[in-house]
Amino acid sequence: MSVESYDLDDLNEFRKVQKLAYDAALETAQQLRVGMSEKETVQLFENILSRMGAKAYFHAPFAWFGDRTRFVGFKRPLDFNLLNGLPHFGNEFQPSNRRLQKGMAVILDVAPILNGYSADIGYAFAFGEHPAVDKARYDLKEFRTLILEEVLKEKSISEIYESVNRLIRELGYENCHALYPAGVLGHKVGKIPLANLPSPRIQGFQLQTLGYLLAQEIKNLIRLPGNQSPLWNEVTTGRLEEGLWAVEPHIGRDDFGVKWEEILVVTSNNAYWLDDDLPHVRFWNEYQGGRKTAEKTKSPAKKEKLSAAARGLTAQPAL
Repeated sequence: MSVESYDLDDLNEFRKVQKLAYDAALETAQQLRVGMSEKETVQLFENILSRMGAKAYFHAPFAWFGDRTRFVGFKRPLDFNLLNGLPHFGNEFQPSNRRLQKGMAVILDVAPILNGYSADIGYAFAFGEHPAVDKARYDLKEFRTLILEEVLKEKSISEIYESVNRLIRELGYENCHALYPAGVLGHKVGKIPLANLPSPRIQGFQLQTLGYLLAQEIKNLIRLPGNQSPLWNEVTTGRLEEGLWAVEPHIGRDDFGVKWEEILVVTSNNAYWLDDDLPHVRFWNEYQGGRKTAEKTKSPAKKEKLSAAARGLTAQPAL
């Protein structure tokens, strides 16, 4: 895996693109209507992102409704375990004709690139009333604390993955991110070379993205360290090296799944979340006893707009 260091100006650019992605997700959520399909939602999402200035993607927008947010019936892409049948390329993850209904869980996920800087986000919410979804969204707070603590303790990638698995079980949920390609809890993001050049998409991923991840693996082979990878999963026994990691714990049960996804900054002697002023953090600050005290509208996007006093602290600079 390649060591990547960024200065404060770079980190500010990554913060901007992460905020742009979340702003677009919130605006998309606000415009959802009963009967819209996942395909229509993804087109709306991409139109909003384009208007905001995003023209290239680490991966294109995804939208999942209802039990598809829990990946019911999905199989891990490119899994060569013969017990799971022949490997496939993840068609189930692509936007479907599933129609939105009141009370459904929704996940919007996208990874835009702006001026070469990439970010990857995931925004989960209930379209209408679904208290179990709201409770699960709140339970996700524990993973943000756990993951950072274990990174700072210099636990290995696989050790942190297993700690997250234990917490998922303790809270009474299932691990949904295990069904992502390679079963990742997270992956590296960074500056993507030639991101604005026209490129075909392979299951939502631009060739430049695949090239970036492949380059990370090649550098790993040249350096020959102990089991390093740009993918954060259960089989990578090395520690996180310097760079930016998109972390995405995804849990579910019954008819829903929920997640958040944001950038973790790892330096030679520190780690911290790139930004604390994010929709899921603001949600945690307002969620009390099963009620979201600041919510006074049915619009998911408006629900996330809190006063400055309710927002989290800003991230600390690298040491």
